[in-house]
Amino acid sequence: MPYPYLSFRDWLLEEEQRGNVLRISAPIKCGDYAAIVDIGNNISGKQPETEVRALVRYLHSLQGKPAAIIENPVYNRPDIPVVVNPWPMRERVLHGMGLRSKDELCQKIIKIPGQRIKPLRVSKEIAPCKQVIIPEDRLDLRKDLPRVWVEFQQTLWSTFNGTVIIRDEESGAHSLGKLRLGQYEWRDANPQDPYPEERVKQHMFAAILRHGPRLSNTGKQYLKHVAEKRPMPAAFTFGDPADIEMLAPIKTLPWPENGDEYELLGSLRKEPVEVVECETIPGLMVPAHTEWVIEGEFLPEDEKMPAYAGEDNFIGFALGNMTYPIFRVTCMTHRRDALWAGNLSSVGGLHGNEGSHSALATLSLEVEAINHLRDLGFKVKDVALLAGPFLTVLQLEVDGAAKPYPHYGQKAGMALSAYGVHRSSPYIIVVGSDIDPHDSSQVLWAVAMLSVPISSSITAAKDFPGIGAMLGFRNAERGTEPPAEQMIIDATTPVPERYDSWRPRSEPAEWEQKAIEHIRKKLL
Repeated sequence: MPYPYLSFRDWLLEEEQRGNVLRISAPIKCGDYAAIVDIGNNISGKQPETEVRALVRYLHSLQGKPAAIIENPVYNRPDIPVVVNPWPMRERVLHGMGLRSKDELCQKIIKIPGQRIKPLRVSKEIAPCKQVIIPEDRLDLRKDLPRVWVEFQQTLWSTFNGTVIIRDEESGAHSLGKLRLGQYEWRDANPQDPYPEERVKQHMFAAILRHGPRLSNTGKQYLKHVAEKRPMPAAFTFGDPADIEMLAPIKTLPWPENGDEYELLGSLRKEPVEVVECETIPGLMVPAHTEWVIEGEFLPEDEKMPAYAGEDNFIGFALGNMTYPIFRVTCMTHRRDALWAGNLSSVGGLHGNEGSHSALATLSLEVEAINHLRDLGFKVKDVALLAGPFLTVLQLEVDGAAKPYPHYGQKAGMALSAYGVHRSSPYIIVVGSDIDPHDSSQVLWAVAMLSVPISSSITAAKDFPGIGAMLGFRNAERGTEPPAEQMIIDATTPVPERYDSWRPRSEPAEWEQKAIEHIRKKLL
């Protein structure tokens, strides 16, 4: 069926018909509690044996980086197939929104406030996400919720890429956001030191951003509730189509002042989104066709993570030795034939630098940056994050003599460096229209051939924390991180900055094109 997709599975079926989904019948360990093994890789502790990250890495070695459905998972819910690697590529996310290009998404985002469509409330009897209802007095997260482990992790982040839904008490407006949600198991990855049974059965923890200029709606509301010493109701959904996954992290419109975000989702779809009321949170609506709903409340208390929770320094810093709010689960509902689509994390670096759902994050940040710069009047063709928020490439529509004024690239880079997560991006590289910003070899060619180390660059040590703290990560032992260091490199064609003319790089000269065509015909 064409977009808009009612459900994640509708989209997944169409991707499978395109050849972008593999069904894996071989048993894949996703957290085998019959085999408790050393975590390994110089990380202390033990975990149930798992092969999830290895599978995702394998999928990234294949053409098109396909998604996969694990039909025979070895873990606590062998009856629930596991979907991995759903969103590693921007093209797949765009397909899921019925779009062909990032620029189409930019235009859609600009238009949605003026084309609102109210959601359609459906009864619980017909909502697929209500087919199985597990109330609090029967809930045991160890048995009811899939517990998918990832190699080399001390902490069970099985519900990694959830959509969190909250509701403003005064206006009734809903906010959709993205949060990591984790499950309790053992303290410091030590099976001999389990958490209390009540905590494991009915509580989770969530990585709410509570610091930095990119503070989420959820973070703002949570801090308000903490100040009032009361819990904050919320619901998490897992297994949503691409438009919900994409809208959730985009925060260019203020909330709750700008109204209900389900209306913005309706604008993207050009039809109402079907929603249904939660079981335990009156007035809070969730997508009726989602695979899973976890209802509950954020408590005004924290849980500290193990000091070293990842496989390298950054992940260990990002997820370890930190405190996260506790989420008490009050009810869980799901489809009768549910898929588990927690969109598990996978560290990039092998067969490309995109993880299992990184295209969702990169697209949202890129689109926001493009629209922001265009709104300021800059002639921007594209923005690409080559390594998450750590390396941003800004592609201009103009280059060389066509630039409105000298050092136009530096000015555009400075404008981006003052916006959102890019404020502390260590590197911002500005290139011309004939350089593909997604191709690192072309970007490096432009830096090497068109820029010079000093006069083409702007460097600064900013008076706020570095990228880790900007994303909400803080080291409990050291406190605030050192100030952000940033370099803006103008790698556009240096006309008129240093030269009065420059031959275009992207295409061979006319005489060379004729010579190439002569050889092509000769060898046919």
